[in-house]
Amino acid sequence: MPTELKRIARVLTRGSFFLFIGKSLSTVIMAVGSIIVARLLGPENYGLYTLAMIAPSLLIPLSDLGISSALTRFSARFRSEGENRKVLALIKAGVGFKVISSMLLSLALLLLSGTIATGLLRRPEISFLIRFTSLYLLGQAVLMIIDSVFIGLDKMEKSCLLMNIQAIIKAVASPLLIIVGMGAIGAILGAGFGVFLAAVTGGAILLFHIYPILHRHNQTENINFSEAVKLMISYGAPLYLSTIILTLLMQYRNFILALFASNTEIGNYTTAMNFSILITLISYPIVTALFPAFSKLGVSEEHDAVKRMFNAAVKYTSLLVIPSSLVIAIFSKELVDLLYGLQFQLAPTYLTFYILRFLFAGLGMFVLGSFFNGQGDTKATLRMNLINLCLSVPLALILTSHYGILGLLVSILAAQFLSTAYGLLLANQKYKMTIDPIASIRIAIASLSSTLITYIFITFVAIPDHIFKLVVGGSLFLTSFLGFAPLFGAINKQDIDNLNELTKGIPLIYQIARAILYLENKIVAARTSLI
Repeated sequence: MPTELKRIARVLTRGSFFLFIGKSLSTVIMAVGSIIVARLLGPENYGLYTLAMIAPSLLIPLSDLGISSALTRFSARFRSEGENRKVLALIKAGVGFKVISSMLLSLALLLLSGTIATGLLRRPEISFLIRFTSLYLLGQAVLMIIDSVFIGLDKMEKSCLLMNIQAIIKAVASPLLIIVGMGAIGAILGAGFGVFLAAVTGGAILLFHIYPILHRHNQTENINFSEAVKLMISYGAPLYLSTIILTLLMQYRNFILALFASNTEIGNYTTAMNFSILITLISYPIVTALFPAFSKLGVSEEHDAVKRMFNAAVKYTSLLVIPSSLVIAIFSKELVDLLYGLQFQLAPTYLTFYILRFLFAGLGMFVLGSFFNGQGDTKATLRMNLINLCLSVPLALILTSHYGILGLLVSILAAQFLSTAYGLLLANQKYKMTIDPIASIRIAIASLSSTLITYIFITFVAIPDHIFKLVVGGSLFLTSFLGFAPLFGAINKQDIDNLNELTKGIPLIYQIARAILYLENKIVAARTSLI
């Protein structure tokens, strides 16, 4: 592995690790906080709180104009080229633009709260609550742009810090404000304080720590405010349209559910979808860290290096996501029963169907977007999302009307498969990027073999306690997969050397990784001697 590519891969691995830790901790904290808030407010007030938060939650991504993604991309690109002055100019322009636009949007939300409550949500009594969400909107919008800067500058540990500041403050402040008698307003203010203080902390780190470092070596060509904004919007506009498409698609699927599914089925479907966060905890750090990594390498200048990184990213993402997806599928009933109770009988089936979507990791589903965006080809990402939309609209309507929620899930799988296949074809035709289909097949075989053994075990061995079954069954799956992966060639000697090298920069996991990779190397050597 070339020196520069090795350096980028180490940064990517380190960044993914910090993002995984940050995302996992903040998710747990937020989940606990949400449960406490729900219990304190009760069903009715919690419902009002949820409805009041709809407006800012929709406006935040729609207000971004692609600026956040552009800042990540150009910060990583220009910094890798030593153009620190351009990075500083982009940060000033991007953060300034986002602060001004989010303040105007917060003001609009404040003024239009009555119209939104009465005309859109049909609950005039929550107009007062919606006014308080303007603080949340402002804080979250600014936090998003600052976080994008940290990601672009490979400061993933700072992103991890901000995630957890937000989560902790929200989880503590919201319940306390409810307890002192502020009710749903307290829950909203707690959420607002969380994002606002995290944004202020991020701004302080940016101003007093990151800015001086970049300013030391700034003898390069500069760009003015208007040029920086124009550059970012021209890059981010297709991504902004993609966000709109995905938002509309989500709402369209909800509308289809309302037409053709019962309340009970929708409740089970929502429960099943909640478990997708388990895969997100794995995929989000990788996808997020890959974006700036691909931004540092141009295909035209370093085609072979980019191709190697593309192949490695698909393979190692598949090694994590595919077995994780299958283990969630086989333990779907135990997970649902343990966390939600026995009344959600349909949720395990829905979860098993939906989780199949993540098997497309072997086709590059989690890598293609980061690759295209990192190369500046945001129009390719837009095309993939347009194909997803164009396929989903008729398929969801036809299949859901005939087969209910299972039909909707099939439409999601079909649209995802075809849009990913199109993206892979486009990457090949335009950039000569390819995946290793044999590697993906071997990973799938190793994962399915472990799934089969684990399923047979939990089916024929009576273990009444769900937690014990998850621990024993999960351990069996992990052990068998670690054996099957090198045995079936899903991991080879080169992979072991690469993984050993990549994990050296993370002492916390290196000792564990080294022990596992040592055993994997023994199995690879034994397999090689038998062939």
